[in-house]
Amino acid sequence: MTTHERLPSYRELPVVEDAPPGSAWRLWGPDDQLGTLNLLSDERTLRAVQGVRRGSVFPLNLPLDLNPAFAWRVPPTHTTLHVGPDGPFTVGAEPGDRDSVVRPFRYRDDAVDSLWLQGGSQWDGLAHVRHASFGNYNGVPDSDVHDAPGGRLGVDQWSRRAIVGRGVLIDLQRHMERTGRHYDPLDAHSFSVADLDDAAAAQGITIETGDVLLIHFGWAQRYVEASDAERATMMTWGSVTAPGLEQSLEMVEHLWDLHVAAVATDTVGVEVMDQRGDFEFFLHEHLVPLFGMPIGEMWMLDALAADCAADGVYDLLLVSVPLNLRGGVGSPPQAVAIK
Repeated sequence: MTTHERLPSYRELPVVEDAPPGSAWRLWGPDDQLGTLNLLSDERTLRAVQGVRRGSVFPLNLPLDLNPAFAWRVPPTHTTLHVGPDGPFTVGAEPGDRDSVVRPFRYRDDAVDSLWLQGGSQWDGLAHVRHASFGNYNGVPDSDVHDAPGGRLGVDQWSRRAIVGRGVLIDLQRHMERTGRHYDPLDAHSFSVADLDDAAAAQGITIETGDVLLIHFGWAQRYVEASDAERATMMTWGSVTAPGLEQSLEMVEHLWDLHVAAVATDTVGVEVMDQRGDFEFFLHEHLVPLFGMPIGEMWMLDALAADCAADGVYDLLLVSVPLNLRGGVGSPPQAVAIK
């Protein structure tokens, strides 16, 4: 699809009669595994590259050692091996110990265990969410979602081209401050379509087809600055509260009609999270399996947001290279913004 072809509005979905209501299934063909990333055409990527002004680079990834222990996920364990001529040996072995053989190490090796690919800064891949009624994106059967040769919907499909295009930052935290409204990034504050539109208008930015929409709530920075005890409280599954977009069909329609390639935030999920009530991943179940739209979560956007506020420029080149992991359900984004 070229940048000049017209995309259907949400109310014009689906594009084929046998697809679920409100879905983009088969918009890019019956075998598509990229979803809205199809909008990252070479032409749009080139325009994004040409828009770089200063060459300033902003890494957008949470440190791996701060990956939250959230729900069933546990923090990763990093092990460094000191390797000698004949292999690893235990650090601290004392000469003279009966069972120890001390060899001088010449180099180091290391491993990370229990690295949940959606445990920190992440992309939710198209295999991550299965719609309760309609199944996987584009009607891919469950039997085709696996990590053996021929598996479908894995993040390896994305890594073959990478995610490179125009990013647009919407700074909702500063929008709240600018409009004089009380806001705490740890509260379950629900942002409306009007909030998104008003913030974009105040920033003087227009969201274009194929953009990667970055939304700054301020949650991730609070997480990084918190104590270990505070982080544990922030990520307790049964009581977590975090800001996000309102869970409504109006928001679903709005996100589709923006025709963005993906949406990424610096909070726990794209939708508002409040486990004190009747919570569900409403936006997830529309965006991922019905639209084929990648969702980024827990990205580090504070430094980028501060720079955008300082120079008044809210568009950027976004580069993200997901893991080339066959059948991967999600991936650390390995993302940078370049202005």
